[in-house]
Amino acid sequence: MVWFLILVSSYLGFLLLRSRLSVLSRLALDSVHLLDGLLEAGKDDEALEELEDRTSKVLVSLLLLLALALAVVVVCMALPWAWGKFQHDSGVLAAFGRWPGIVALSIGGTLSFVFPKWQAHDGAYSPLDQLLHRIALDHLTLHRWLHDREVRRWRKRGGERDPRFLLVTGLARAGTTSLLQCLEETGAFSSLNYANMPFVMAPGTWRRFYNPKTGELKERSHGDGILVGADSAEALEEPFFLAHTEGAFVKVDHLTPHEVDVELHDRYLDYQGLVRIPGTTYLAKNNNALLRYLSLRKHNREFTAVLMFREPLAHSASLLAMHRRYTAMQDGDPFVRTYMDWLAHHEFGGGHKPFRFGSEPATGDSDTLDYWLDRWTDYYQYALTVEGHRLLLVSHATWSASPTAVLHAILADAGIDAEAPSMEPYTRQRDVNDIADPKRLEAARAVYNQLVGRALHLD
Repeated sequence: MVWFLILVSSYLGFLLLRSRLSVLSRLALDSVHLLDGLLEAGKDDEALEELEDRTSKVLVSLLLLLALALAVVVVCMALPWAWGKFQHDSGVLAAFGRWPGIVALSIGGTLSFVFPKWQAHDGAYSPLDQLLHRIALDHLTLHRWLHDREVRRWRKRGGERDPRFLLVTGLARAGTTSLLQCLEETGAFSSLNYANMPFVMAPGTWRRFYNPKTGELKERSHGDGILVGADSAEALEEPFFLAHTEGAFVKVDHLTPHEVDVELHDRYLDYQGLVRIPGTTYLAKNNNALLRYLSLRKHNREFTAVLMFREPLAHSASLLAMHRRYTAMQDGDPFVRTYMDWLAHHEFGGGHKPFRFGSEPATGDSDTLDYWLDRWTDYYQYALTVEGHRLLLVSHATWSASPTAVLHAILADAGIDAEAPSMEPYTRQRDVNDIADPKRLEAARAVYNQLVGRALHLD
């Protein structure tokens, strides 16, 4: 009887622990927050006060954990103790130290984490996934420390910087992801992928703990038919720039161009070295790249960039549709917005922040086609002012009609000897039902015609 009581009590005790896992999450986050603060430079009074506050939070979390642990112990021992009192047997609790008691305790504790079944989470990320992402992406000082540690080891192994890389950019929904994935299929490139999340600045360190197989491909959250898996390339390098600029280019209501100095440029090449497999070229898709392109080019004349663009009416309608989709998605799951903010993905959704290349702020209602036409015109007008050295403009129409030929042209322009996969043309066209302001559309199409005039033309 006593062994059964130990099993039931341990089940109830660990069920209590299971129901209060948030206490463990809080302690983990508070501890990492404190460590992040200890790694920050500066010992002024304000910094010390912040550390004291973080230390206090860790102590509170520890006390909560101790209280929870004590409650679990009490619950685990409650039924056997009561049975011993009823039987006038003072040695019942000693059964916990015998092997049948240990087995009963183990079985009861294990069952508590199996039954009842865990409730399915509504969002795309489980509570554990969210905790890991918060630890990595919400504590950039710690993330940067892990990165610097990995860079030092890479250098000791003989790692060298390579100024030659390929950068795919453009306004979101221009076809950049499609091009990125097809370039990676050539086998000539190395790129960040979903398996590198959330420790994207220390990919080698994270790979020791998490190195999944390719697995099943699933349609990405955009709902655009593009399938992704753990090894699918993605735009994940922005945490690097956020960490090393302290987010200077992300303002309250917009994103602004920023200067990349020599030190940051060299750090960027080091970062690429952590990702790049020997014998391949670093490849990145980054829709924010135009914010820092001028200064990157000033320090480096050897990398190649591909700027993609699309017919403005269809492109703006796609941006509007995606803005509505992600706004609704983030309303249902706020972590989606937090995740996108960590990656500086402010293209659309509740966290949308437009690019501001001039002094005039963006105006208008983001739930209208006219707003996105203005954003399209602002972005590509600025793109036309950028020096064309090793900058290849590719239209979405050309990419869709002749994808294999475009791949060959990009590889040739970048000086990379690789075989491009054979691809079928993509002929689907977007129907635009919203009505655009004629003057805005005319201005956008004038910019589009200039882009076409400078873009890649296939023989």
